[in-house]
Amino acid sequence: MSITDLNANVGIDFGTHTSKLAYEDKAVESLEGFDFLALREKSEIYFDEPVFSCVVAVPDSLGRHQREDLIFNSKKSGFKYIDLISSDEAILNALEDKNKKILVYDFGASKSEIIFFEDGKVLDKEIIRDVSGSEFDKIFASWLRERFSLSLIKENEMLAQAEKFKCGLSLKDSLTWRGIEITREDFERLIFFSVRRAAHTVERFINCYAPEKFIMTGGCIEIPVVRKIFTELNSKTEFNKNLIALGTAVKAGVLSSKKSRAKHKNTAERLSKLRGALIELEDLLTRKQKDRLYFLVRQTEGFLTSSPNDTAIINLMENLVKEISASASQN
Repeated sequence: MSITDLNANVGIDFGTHTSKLAYEDKAVESLEGFDFLALREKSEIYFDEPVFSCVVAVPDSLGRHQREDLIFNSKKSGFKYIDLISSDEAILNALEDKNKKILVYDFGASKSEIIFFEDGKVLDKEIIRDVSGSEFDKIFASWLRERFSLSLIKENEMLAQAEKFKCGLSLKDSLTWRGIEITREDFERLIFFSVRRAAHTVERFINCYAPEKFIMTGGCIEIPVVRKIFTELNSKTEFNKNLIALGTAVKAGVLSSKKSRAKHKNTAERLSKLRGALIELEDLLTRKQKDRLYFLVRQTEGFLTSSPNDTAIINLMENLVKEISASASQN
């Protein structure tokens, strides 16, 4: 049994601005950028399990050298195993009823992508490159600069601030910055026609393929006007921001069985208690008995790494320790 079988394997949705972590059916926002060491540490904190392997969903546009860099940096950060999969495969992993006709709109930071699945395969796909979170940031930053005479602020700082406003205005009607009030209405007015145009493209897919289910994913679905327009387009629209991250977690789950990790954890706890019991009984044992029992414990620890289901030796030693303890208490 490999190390990937004994530890949690996390899924990661590689994002332009932030990456998402997922483990089993839980997903959390991660860090800005892509720092593997920080991701692994954060995974262990969130999911309370040692993490040494991961499955990462990467965009199709990622080149060979960039993929090699990802793998190198992951291993340098303590990951023993990494698997790179496409966003399409991650989405497919996360879908229920894969045999149905399903339309997915991934409305992300760097692009928005419409994907039609049928019988577990991608039948059609279209990328709308000029309708995305990053494009919204540029439009908003340009408007802020002109509207409030902010030409002295550097362009990258203005873009970063626009992104913060975009996220903040998804939760609040207005925000105040440098004495300036910025409203959700201002932002949504700027992006309204771009979102409408994307909705028209999605509508064309719906009319063409008549999907049984329509799902939206990606960070932009948090924007209220986006939800409004696409709900009007299809009242049964499902929103799942973490669909890709959860799909990577499904693939990661294949690498190891939760039951096998639980059994291994239980076995490790039993061995630890057994060691503790032997320490308490040391005064009652001969040197030869102690050496023999500790040798059996070490041998069992190594043996169970390759075959964690066979606990017969542990049962035998536990019974032996009980007999020694009972005999000592009678004397």
